Amino acid sequence: MVIAPAAPASAGTLQIAELGVSGWQCTAVMTARLGKKGVRPLTERRSGDGTTPAGVFPLGTMTAWDGQVFSFFGNSADPGVSAGAYRRVRTGDCFGATPNDPDYGHLVQRSAAQCPGPDDEYLPAVRGAYEHAALIGANMEPVVSGDEVGETPYAAAIFLHRFSYDATGSTRPTAGCVSLAHDDLLAVLRALRPGVLFAIGTKDWLLANV
Repeated sequence: MVIAPAAPASAGTLQIAELGVSGWQCTAVMTARLGKKGVRPLTERRSGDGTTPAGVFPLGTMTAWDGQVFSFFGNSADPGVSAGAYRRVRTGDCFGATPNDPDYGHLVQRSAAQCPGPDDEYLPAVRGAYEHAALIGANMEPVVSGDEVGETPYAAAIFLHRFSYDATGSTRPTAGCVSLAHDDLLAVLRALRPGVLFAIGTKDWLLANV
């Protein structure tokens, strides 16, 4: 559960909730960073608008350019995930995020020079934030809106990853992902189980729409 205190907020909380014989049990509250412009329902979102998509999403699954199917990735070794396969980032890993391009929302093979920002992301170059990450299945394979001309590009490259920091050491908002402190991220990634769902939004919006 990723809860924003208000729609424009760029910081919120994350908890894992698990249903057991005694009912729902929640972990301790963790501080999370959200999009720099807050949260917005996925169908109202547009790629690059700086918001984190609100809704309930599965753990994403993606097929890389070399055929590997994965749900987690990172520039560091597998930290011990069990909810899906982990991909160690490789030279040439480019996450396409240019709207209405066939590579939008897909992991393709390109050189760093051929994977320019601010839209496309060359994963080997994002060593800090993408130390480890999970795919949040918002507008993700197998059906990606925005990878053909005329389609609405709702979202691409929505991940759960590590905090980024500014020059003063303060945490930074994301471009639309959800981020956590290093230790919190490791704990969450290791705790995720097959079938996990990400509920993202304000509490009132989630209660009214989910």
